[in-house]
Amino acid sequence: MQKKNFVVISFILVFAILTTTGCSSVDRLVRGKSADVPEGAIEIKMWNLFAGGDAEFMQTIVDEFNQSQDKYFINNIQQDYDEYYTKLITSLGAGKGPDIAISHSHTLPELVNLGILQPIDHYATEAGVDWTEFNPNILEQTVFDNDHYAIPIDTHPHIMYVNNKALDGAGLINGDGTIKMEETPDGYRDFFGTLKEELPENQFPFAFSTVGMDSYRHWWTFYTQLGGENIVSDDLNNPKYVLDTEKAIEAAAYMHKFWYEDEVIPLNLADFYTDFQSERAATIATGVWSTGIWEGTEDLEFTAMPIPTIFGEKGAWGGSHTFVLPSYEEIDPDVQLGAVAFMDFATDKGAIWAQAGHIPAKDTVVNSKAFTEMPYREDYAEVANYVNFADRNIYYRGINDIMLRNLDRIWSNEVTPKVAFQQIEKEVKELIGED
Repeated sequence: MQKKNFVVISFILVFAILTTTGCSSVDRLVRGKSADVPEGAIEIKMWNLFAGGDAEFMQTIVDEFNQSQDKYFINNIQQDYDEYYTKLITSLGAGKGPDIAISHSHTLPELVNLGILQPIDHYATEAGVDWTEFNPNILEQTVFDNDHYAIPIDTHPHIMYVNNKALDGAGLINGDGTIKMEETPDGYRDFFGTLKEELPENQFPFAFSTVGMDSYRHWWTFYTQLGGENIVSDDLNNPKYVLDTEKAIEAAAYMHKFWYEDEVIPLNLADFYTDFQSERAATIATGVWSTGIWEGTEDLEFTAMPIPTIFGEKGAWGGSHTFVLPSYEEIDPDVQLGAVAFMDFATDKGAIWAQAGHIPAKDTVVNSKAFTEMPYREDYAEVANYVNFADRNIYYRGINDIMLRNLDRIWSNEVTPKVAFQQIEKEVKELIGED
């Protein structure tokens, strides 16, 4: 299949699946005023993909906006995460979707390429959005051809959590409360080696997944610290394979040692989150959204921190949630202006959103008293400045699947890193149509 047909065919398949399974019928997509909209207010329908605490914090922000003025009313509509992007793309393509939607930054290239998002600069100017308030590294992910296609809400990087009591018992806490670790490749391994020697029999050093996204994110972090930047070039429709194979193999081989040489990570943990939460494991590496889980766990004393910079450069995997403005043939300027006004309001309320663990997109919020007085968050807020986001092209989902599948074969000891990356190169080039 030639790459120029990739998105069109994907869209047709998505639409066919939805219309045959009844997942999102046209009747359910018809726009209409909700019964609970205050008289005289302009309704703005927002679709979001959040669940759990994220959903609650976003609803709090929506409620505060609705109570702060009477011109607009945000109708916050919860969607199922697993079906979210399929339904969103189909709905926007049919012209019957929401007025605001949530999108991960890595999905923006696909949505922009499909022509179903509208640049928001005109409305942003009218609504008083100040782009200088945003973290430049996060904001950059929303700009295509010099136009802003989204307003970022946050970044949610991959970080490290440690159990303070376990580390203290192993002699790995300095007098000032910092972690005793030499930030080098050998020093990082020695840290876990000491835990292995000093922890009681009912504990182990590192709770981590042998498969899946967390392992991929950890590899991406080390690949970035080694100086690797991309898998493919940042070209929306015509990327080239640019993975630095030497650095990629080095990062994977280094990680492999933690399972099979150092044996500080048990293989195939059933639930590595529970292992850390129940204090069976002394450390864990995962996303910042876990901060809220750990601080709500009784008697769990922990420290949240960036993944140590053990190679040459600061680097971390990270994603971002954004607000987007759908594009329709017939638009209501009042609705779209109100939508962007809400986006700006919501990002000003980043301290509420940070309760979920995320780092707010606005530096003005990160520097605010409301944020700096929150426990844990300020300890890893700096990571926002050097997060290495996913490559910006329409093939993200396909490349992500290829990377996960082949990296998992390394962690399961099925193939060597060299063999895995040979296969990755072959599959990615086939996907993007590179000879």
